[in-house]
Amino acid sequence: MNIIKTLIFISVFYNSAFGQIKIDTNKRVKYLIIPALFRTPETGWAYGASSSASFKTTNRNDSLTRISVIQVLGIFSQREQNIQGIDASIYFPKEKYIFYFQSAHSYFPDKFWGIGVNTKNTNEEKYAFEQFNISPHIKRKFSKHLFFGLMADYQNVFKIRYASGSLFDSTTFIGKSPYHIFGIGTSASYDTRNSTFWPTKGLFLQTQFTTYNKEIASDLSFNKLILEGRFFKSIFKKHVLAFQIYNQSTFGNTPYRSLATLGGSNNLRGFYQGRFRDKSMASLIFEYRAYLFWKLSATAFVGAGNVYSSLNQLPVSNIKYSFGGGLRLSILDKEKLNLRLDYGYYDSYNRGFYFTIGECF
Repeated sequence: MNIIKTLIFISVFYNSAFGQIKIDTNKRVKYLIIPALFRTPETGWAYGASSSASFKTTNRNDSLTRISVIQVLGIFSQREQNIQGIDASIYFPKEKYIFYFQSAHSYFPDKFWGIGVNTKNTNEEKYAFEQFNISPHIKRKFSKHLFFGLMADYQNVFKIRYASGSLFDSTTFIGKSPYHIFGIGTSASYDTRNSTFWPTKGLFLQTQFTTYNKEIASDLSFNKLILEGRFFKSIFKKHVLAFQIYNQSTFGNTPYRSLATLGGSNNLRGFYQGRFRDKSMASLIFEYRAYLFWKLSATAFVGAGNVYSSLNQLPVSNIKYSFGGGLRLSILDKEKLNLRLDYGYYDSYNRGFYFTIGECF
């Protein structure tokens, strides 16, 4: 979930800004407990705490291996949402192998407008659910820039609450009753970026394919395919043009919580994540990133996209778009990690502020 990713970034921020004051650098493992605060249209203001252990799987001076982090977190929002989770990123020597692990429980009052591209703002309803998920992912390096991986995904969605006779109740889709799904998949990525958080040049390509099947302990059978490309170009000193193309498609009996969604802090900012939802989604985003002075930078962005039920029904009219801008405050100069304040706008209904850490892409 994007919220968990936000908290990972916040943990890195506090670890660097405050945690190192009392940390003995001779210790192989560093422990830290930190507060967290952020805001998105989906949560409003949210707060919580995170405890983490950071270490290197090799010696401290190995520049070819990033720091591994294992984190436990809990957050609560002003909209009565709560999430508790464990997240790990383990980088083995020379990053020949990388292991990601995520597990979380959440109670999440959310919003529903229907399914498809033609849902109306006035149809907004509330519903709630609880969810437990586990997602391990291991990648192996095959060349300097090329990785292949194996992954699994387990989700248990339960205690789904909605009003009888509501639009949620009357709309036809899979996932109104409790269910669990289990899938296995593969991944491939090609990465020439010169930085993970604020690239000034390079290309990032990735694909992930996951199959969920009743024959492997899943209530439902469907497939999910993700295709993504990012391109970064320095057009003159400290000014960068960034571009992302993204597509997520599902095939088969896809439950509601696994449908593709438009919007959110890492997609078309301004749209509530899930404002538009269907079996597939495609989007394009352009960003102009410019250094201002001291630790401050600015961005301007525009994006377009849509949800669709099948490729031959991809709507070329009624395209959704958003635009906006924001400021960045550098909090880790070496890693080029920024505190982000963005405002995205489509219309008076679909708009919002994002106060998080790390870039949209």
